[in-house]
Amino acid sequence: MQRLRVPGVPTKVYIATEVRAHEAYLRFCVENHIDSLVEKPVLAPIIDGRFKPSYITKTMQELIGVAADSPAEHSVMTLSRYHQIYNQKVVASLRDRMERWEAPLTSFHLRAAGGVWNLQREFESRDDHPYKYGYGMMMHGAYHYVDLATQILSLNAELFPERQLRLEVSAFGAFPIDQHQRLSQPIARSFQDAGARWSADSDEGFRFGETDVTSTFRLVDAATGRTVSLGTLSFEQTTPSIRDWAELPDGLYNVNGRTSSVDLEAQLSTLFSTHVHCYDIPRGISADGIDAFARVITRANAALLPDEQYVSEESFDGLFHSDSNRQLMEHWLRGSEQRSSLASHLRPMQVTEALASSVLAPGRLFTVPF
Repeated sequence: MQRLRVPGVPTKVYIATEVRAHEAYLRFCVENHIDSLVEKPVLAPIIDGRFKPSYITKTMQELIGVAADSPAEHSVMTLSRYHQIYNQKVVASLRDRMERWEAPLTSFHLRAAGGVWNLQREFESRDDHPYKYGYGMMMHGAYHYVDLATQILSLNAELFPERQLRLEVSAFGAFPIDQHQRLSQPIARSFQDAGARWSADSDEGFRFGETDVTSTFRLVDAATGRTVSLGTLSFEQTTPSIRDWAELPDGLYNVNGRTSSVDLEAQLSTLFSTHVHCYDIPRGISADGIDAFARVITRANAALLPDEQYVSEESFDGLFHSDSNRQLMEHWLRGSEQRSSLASHLRPMQVTEALASSVLAPGRLFTVPF
């Protein structure tokens, strides 16, 4: 990078390595005042060769502090900052209604089903989205939706800036060592993947990152201890896939047969609710031929709110999640990116740390200031 830089010519760096390498490149860019765009999640701290989620917040705060004294701009590539449905239809409409009605967000539920099918031997061998370094779903696809959930929950902090809020979250996970007893044995045998690969009496199987996470949370007014919002967050990969091959194919992006289904509902107490289902439908014989669709359903007390309908429904097809990424990239290249700055990802990374830490200490409560 030092050889490539030309004095007087702008330099921008896009960091799209495997996540454990993000921190080193991002730190170099921050310390040398080079504009950067880093893929989600921002970083995965590795200590003595293993993932340590407890280092996420302190590392993020350090890098953000150094970047604050630099003229360089640093952004994060993630799905839900320029998304046609999540940002323009959900976050924006909730913000508008909350401000007009002075109504808090009282519940939020999100389930992201990744449909990723890894065989047990692939947890040991894969370098693309690896599990062998101690992280899994939370540091892979889940971050898109942690970021989205954090944006929506943060609307309460925007509406009531005088309140000191905190998020309390508790999580459980499933791991590769659990997988053999969670799959159909006849199907697993056809993939030569039946039976336990790791002994339940050893710690060997627990060195891999999680495949599935489910959690509950509440958003609390810290001064009074009163509950503001309740909800659930689930990020699962052991969900319907289109994989029917035993060996990972060459020349295919979707080597695990991934199909996504995201379901969320946000409610403003007794007044309003919005429910969104974004899902993939395979097209043709190629595993890479997948289209995305969305359905948005709202419910409201139309008797009290004459501008609303009791029930409304909109459908969208031909969606491409990459459109959101493309917009973010275009703004970053032009120097106009404002929605996904490194600093704006501190809170979602703090929530990621809390969830990942609770998965490693099943059910333990962790808190994040809001």
